[in-house]
Amino acid sequence: MNQEIYQNIKFWFDTYTNRFLSENDEIQLNFDLKRSHSFNTVEIITELSLDCELDDEQLLIAKTIALLHDVGRFEQLLKYETFSDNEQDNHIDLGIAILKSENVLEKLEEETVQIIFECIRHHEVSTLPKSINENALTFLKLLRDADRIDILNIFSKYYSECKPGTNKRLEMELADKPEISKMVYKSVMDEKVICKKDILTLNEQKLHQMSWVYDLNFKRSFKVVSEKNYLKKIYESLPKKDEVIDMYRQMKIYLENNL
Repeated sequence: MNQEIYQNIKFWFDTYTNRFLSENDEIQLNFDLKRSHSFNTVEIITELSLDCELDDEQLLIAKTIALLHDVGRFEQLLKYETFSDNEQDNHIDLGIAILKSENVLEKLEEETVQIIFECIRHHEVSTLPKSINENALTFLKLLRDADRIDILNIFSKYYSECKPGTNKRLEMELADKPEISKMVYKSVMDEKVICKKDILTLNEQKLHQMSWVYDLNFKRSFKVVSEKNYLKKIYESLPKKDEVIDMYRQMKIYLENNL
């Protein structure tokens, strides 16, 4: 892979995502948000890559993965007006299908293409399967950290500045209720990322996002999350119940211990 190929892929991404327009203000806002998220993830993965001593070609592969990882979100939002995935229609399968149908990666070697698809396919899974291509593993860990760091940035601002219900699609249509399940509490206190299937309320989504701290892979990732105060900002939008205070303290200690 070389700079010319990367620039051509970036040009395709720009052209493709600019097609998505909506008269619905909330949907258009989310189209714009997803474009920004993709570019921000490229910047973050470039920074995190400093910990991995990638060569020039490997860095271009990492940037390509970051740019394309959520490309299926645009079609998902257009067709279904949601960011909620299901087994039949999810943004990961949509994204890979789009990249294949439009021959976006045709100039790349087959091994590089498979690494890119492997990273897109697994960037949101709760547990990394053992079958993952070893050559893809570093790229996948970089993507997962970079993706989550930017999502924490987006949501820490959203929860601080917007009332619940302002952007229902960003909130995954979750109810704004005070309940927090025992399963969610146990996951956090056991220093585990909260499972998506256990998230039933907006507050549980906030805690789920905070719990990503348990699955960060690079020293620089912990440093960014700490310096930007993402955990604290999201915590401040949560009800100050005893179990919430306990969970925040547990996650904060874990973060500090990994700096």
